[in-house]
Amino acid sequence: MLASNVMTTDLFTLHRDALIKDAVALFRDSMVHEFPVVDSDGRLVGEVSSKSILHRAVPAYASSELLAAMRAGPDIQSVYNNLKAMLDTPLSELMTTDVPTVHADTPTSAVAAELTQLAGDSSHVYVTDSDNKLLGVISSRDVIHRFSEQIQ
Repeated sequence: MLASNVMTTDLFTLHRDALIKDAVALFRDSMVHEFPVVDSDGRLVGEVSSKSILHRAVPAYASSELLAAMRAGPDIQSVYNNLKAMLDTPLSELMTTDVPTVHADTPTSAVAAELTQLAGDSSHVYVTDSDNKLLGVISSRDVIHRFSEQIQ
């Protein structure tokens, strides 16, 4: 079984020239936490996550050791103000460019191995062709679902 047999092809993408407000609108209207960012030719150039937007909107002191010493979190108005101020910022200033990819002909077992090596709470890889054009995405849940079909 290959990556092309497991990948989800119906996915939302954002263009590299899109603004943060475009990503915020997609996050608001979907259950997705990360979106691939593509260029005009459909090549994968990065990813933007809801967490990266929140990280930029929350004041810097809130992610430091000072937060543990505070009785309350950051002032919510400052978070709103920071988010509002960055809405017209290009995604290219925020997106991650080092995203995990596999090719459509990658065996599913190799995709599963790649998924186990991802850092942090990331749980997906993008599927691209030889020109880095985005074909789909595979989550760890997709792989488990496909494997479970084989053992039943």
